[in-house]
Amino acid sequence: MVWETIWGQILDLSLFVVLLRLMTPILLSALGGLISDIGGVINIGLEGLMLMSAFTSIAVGSATGSWALGVLAGVAVSMLISYGMGFFYLKMKVDIIITGFAVNIFGSGFTIFLMSKLYGLTGNYSPAGAPRIPVVNIPFIEDVPVLGRLLSGHSLMVWIALFSVVFCMFLIYRTPYGVHLRSVGEAPLAAQSLGIPVTRIQYSALAWSGAFAGLAGAFLSNGLTNMFVKDMTAGTGFLALAVVLLGNRNPVGILIGSVIFGLASALGTIVQTVPNSPIPSQFIQMIPYVVTIAALVFFSLRNKRRLATLT
Repeated sequence: MVWETIWGQILDLSLFVVLLRLMTPILLSALGGLISDIGGVINIGLEGLMLMSAFTSIAVGSATGSWALGVLAGVAVSMLISYGMGFFYLKMKVDIIITGFAVNIFGSGFTIFLMSKLYGLTGNYSPAGAPRIPVVNIPFIEDVPVLGRLLSGHSLMVWIALFSVVFCMFLIYRTPYGVHLRSVGEAPLAAQSLGIPVTRIQYSALAWSGAFAGLAGAFLSNGLTNMFVKDMTAGTGFLALAVVLLGNRNPVGILIGSVIFGLASALGTIVQTVPNSPIPSQFIQMIPYVVTIAALVFFSLRNKRRLATLT
């Protein structure tokens, strides 16, 4: 029954559609984590940034009646908090790992506090008639049986995430800023001796990280669910950090890693919908995290083999 359901979902491309929806927040937040990591600033706070953006996006979007304003507000809040992380790390010399975990704890607690104080709710906030991020229907292609299912009818944020891979490739490897970013991450003292503003570059790297995490959070609330649920990221930020490692610090590798994690989540979602499934639901919920552990083990073994060949 389970395998028949999965095979049916593959044939009618439903698995592909679910995969795109679930990989989008992972891909966006991982791209943000990639830019900050290349700049020498590991952003552990992706989870908290996404939560703050998700709440701000749905709150502003429902208040203004504009999904675009909601997304922009979510991105702005996420970038502002990222600048705050930069202040504590670069100016106050607080450890970046501690700063990131503080952001995660703050994002989880503060969104619940705001939801309680503003709306009198504690579990979830689902405003009636809240605008959603629009779906892109491509003329002529949408009527083609298979091609229309593959290319049309997806959320605008899905396309933004895919185009962001190309944008990050260009930004990191084809611009002077990308050269400075990689120089600062690899040898900050040498970069500073060449006149590169190391602190400014690292602030900007955190800002890019906040922007992409903000887009991911806004999609969770304004595109994927059209509501805010406490701790709705459910570890997506940590999955994104694993994708950064698995993707070998490369945007294309990040895309491949996001597809793998998105597929694991999609399979888990589909299996949970099978009536009278013999597989326990708790086991299904473990799938993305088991894949995370397997990916990290693979990454570690690959690095050991590479070091062995060099020596």
